[in-house]
Amino acid sequence: MTELSDVEIAADARRTVRVFLAAPSLRLTGPADGVFSLALRGRINAVREALLDCGVSVFSTHHDDVWTTRGVGTGMRVPSAFRAMQSADLAIAYVGSPLSAGVGMELGWATALRKPVVLLVDKAVAHSPMISTLEEVSPVLPLEFDTSWTDQQLRHTILTALDWADTSVAYPEAS
Repeated sequence: MTELSDVEIAADARRTVRVFLAAPSLRLTGPADGVFSLALRGRINAVREALLDCGVSVFSTHHDDVWTTRGVGTGMRVPSAFRAMQSADLAIAYVGSPLSAGVGMELGWATALRKPVVLLVDKAVAHSPMISTLEEVSPVLPLEFDTSWTDQQLRHTILTALDWADTSVAYPEAS
């Protein structure tokens, strides 16, 4: 994979996109409960950081309940995750196996609202029929999540997903 320079990443950081990050809930589990591993927690944090590095606003119920850009809240708190999905331009979901009930619900919202969806999936994991048929309802880009990616490779993957979403729907202009 070709490494991106900081200049290329900065040039692409002018996007005015709102991304809803759907993932198993960090708030409901702890590292010792066996449900949400520290490795998975690290992957979700890395995806959020890569999105922020790309200059987009991110909503993640696992981290906060406000739209965030590079660590700073950009507006009022969102009264519900559903409201955040309504105002999102794109949903990016980390899909594990078995599928988290919360992620399943958030993907249901995204497809009902006809949002483009990027699925970050683990290699060689069989997914439920719900996941494999999402593209019949909304534009879907499945991407294999490689745990050996560097931060820069993850950023490149996120930029690829954002570019794909640009061609799937036209984002509203910044106001």
